[in-house]
Amino acid sequence: MNVGIFTNAYKPIISGVVNSIFLFKQGLTQLGHNVYVFAPGFPGYKDDESHVYRFRSISITQKVKFPLAIPLSNRIAKIIPDMKLEIIHTQHPYILGEVGASYAKKFKIPLVYTFHTQFEQYSHYIPFNQDIVKMLARLSVINYTKKCDCIITPAPSIMELLKSYGIKQRVEVLPNAIDLSSFENPDRHMIRTKYSIGHNDTVLINVGRLGLEKNLAFMLHAFKIITQKAHNVKLMIVGEGPEENALKDLASEIGLGKKVIFTGRIDYHEIPYYYGAADIFIMTSVTEVKPLAILEAMASGLPMVAVAASGSSDTITSGLDGILTELNIEDFASETLKLIENNDLRKKMGHHAKQTAAKYSIISTSKKLAQIYEDLIKTKHRKAKN
Repeated sequence: MNVGIFTNAYKPIISGVVNSIFLFKQGLTQLGHNVYVFAPGFPGYKDDESHVYRFRSISITQKVKFPLAIPLSNRIAKIIPDMKLEIIHTQHPYILGEVGASYAKKFKIPLVYTFHTQFEQYSHYIPFNQDIVKMLARLSVINYTKKCDCIITPAPSIMELLKSYGIKQRVEVLPNAIDLSSFENPDRHMIRTKYSIGHNDTVLINVGRLGLEKNLAFMLHAFKIITQKAHNVKLMIVGEGPEENALKDLASEIGLGKKVIFTGRIDYHEIPYYYGAADIFIMTSVTEVKPLAILEAMASGLPMVAVAASGSSDTITSGLDGILTELNIEDFASETLKLIENNDLRKKMGHHAKQTAAKYSIISTSKKLAQIYEDLIKTKHRKAKN
């Protein structure tokens, strides 16, 4: 098959969506398919992989490094017919998502859209009436899905959200892929040495974008309680984002000092070393769809503590490979302390976490995606004949 993927974010941006696209591209290519990625250009970045085509882009702000595509390109318009695309898969319902939809209509081929993000939960980035912004975000998704032949969601719980939107199109649940080999035997000492972490220190880790929607202030307040009851414990927050300075200020204000390590931006190929240095993965976000960081941490053998929400509850089996808590700071701190204080329980849950992660291998999930594509193409051809 010849597959066109249209996305508003791609490397060098580090995010779960970008990683998901890259891993599915890798998996589908290994299965013998041709995958073409269309994404915004990123200033100063040169692609090191084939079949990536960039639209010119503009940067709205230097604070958030997320260039927006200018959705017009004569160069791409000239070469795209020669690719003989059989299906188009978009990752967002706007900008390049609309470009992908227009090409699917022009070529009369199936359009697939992956619902990665609950856009309503990101309304705080737009300084306007929040009820109106959330309503418009919902409508943009609803209107876009009407153009689609299939919507993919990485999480079963999102099916109910899509139903509440009144979406009638075909919906398939397909979890994000993960490269298990990258996380199998992580080095434990390199990152601990880099940050002067003691041999007996218990390290909690969170990996992801430092945005308001990630609920990281909640995490810091819970960690404050943890440090009052457990010694030799550190929290490592891996990533960058618009809330980084505010979170550093908060950590200082509540007296966490050197107990919290903010790593800043880390190249993705180095991320396994950070998981390797940790003992427990923690997540407090309630806006995720299917966070790749959870799968990566599981593949690294880390037990989980997470606030129960769609993204975590669809992956973690509480009491087996992790612990799910209420959205309550004291409850979260208490459950995390159980793992900190019980090394045998950590090892047991970490073992089960690796078993859970094995279900999400690149080839396994890519085969399922290819089957969805093939069925949609056959259905489209059959309808065209009738």
